[in-house]
Amino acid sequence: MISTRAAAPARSLPAIGARWQAVCSAQPSWRLIQPSSVVRTACKSTAGTGAATPPPSQADAVSPSNPCASLHPADVWASFAENVSGEWEGTTASFSPDGSALPLPEYYVPQAYRDWGVELVDWQSQSSMLATQQDLTATSRRMMPTVGCEADAIAYTQDACKLFDTSARGAAAPTVAADGSFSYGPAGGDMSQADCFKAALEQCLVMQPRRRRLRVVHNLRRVGAAGTWELDSVDLHQERYESPHHGKVELLGCGGGMKGFAGNERLAAEELQGRWAARGVRYLVDGGDCRCHAVSGETWSAEGLAAGALMLLPLKVWSACNIQGDGIGVAAGVLLDEPGSMALVTRKLVAGRLVAAELLTLQRE
Repeated sequence: MISTRAAAPARSLPAIGARWQAVCSAQPSWRLIQPSSVVRTACKSTAGTGAATPPPSQADAVSPSNPCASLHPADVWASFAENVSGEWEGTTASFSPDGSALPLPEYYVPQAYRDWGVELVDWQSQSSMLATQQDLTATSRRMMPTVGCEADAIAYTQDACKLFDTSARGAAAPTVAADGSFSYGPAGGDMSQADCFKAALEQCLVMQPRRRRLRVVHNLRRVGAAGTWELDSVDLHQERYESPHHGKVELLGCGGGMKGFAGNERLAAEELQGRWAARGVRYLVDGGDCRCHAVSGETWSAEGLAAGALMLLPLKVWSACNIQGDGIGVAAGVLLDEPGSMALVTRKLVAGRLVAAELLTLQRE
């Protein structure tokens, strides 16, 4: 029997493959706001009336001889860049460590909704991504609900972040797959610094062939005199591809975009039971040396999850966070449209730095 989360942060993570044993109803219109739940120390924020941070030049587009490509088998980075780059629109919801949907901060909810007793738990969002020779640039925006159709001429702020910045000293290796999925975090590559109090570990799951994806972000924070890490919240982003990258600055129309999902039916634990055959890629890091290996013929099972380890989410998504001593492991999975198949991304850190990541497709045996 698979145990589901009760009311405490996860303390166990499944064994992911034989080589890695884990240690460890109103539809509002919207206003763009600064996302505050994901902390990335490498981000730069801008504010204004809609002027976006200038996108990287197309001359910087990925080439076969770039630093990111050197880690991967032939054509993997080029395929990843093609599949991850673009304009993505979607919806976002946040969940507490016990799996409860978190309402939008009251500051962002108009008085009218509070007067009506309407609790808002979904953001509408936009994401612009472009993979270059050196990194993956991501610009994220969230819309704040308004009363009426006011979303056509509103100032906003945005976060522009560089993921997998190979030019930065100490940066973690670009852990990606050809289909556009990736594993990232923390920003700067190291959570062990004394002045690092918050961190975000992001796993991106691709839903083929519809050009849709899910990004699961585990937000961590230090607590207590010892400064131990604990899970603070989980952000779930549902996104669909809209167009090639152009540094989008337009706002969605009134009531436009994807529907919210925070209140939808949760994944049932029984759907994860059994043994699953795994294939994909695994990254292993030893000091400054990172190696990429193909995964095939291995078996994954959720039965290793201890009581309270599994967070069941809407959209057929699950996540887990395991913190033991100086080891931190996170995992995110989603059941795919094809019967008996699942996408899974994992990330493991020891002493604040990456030691392993996996991007897998599972098939029920």
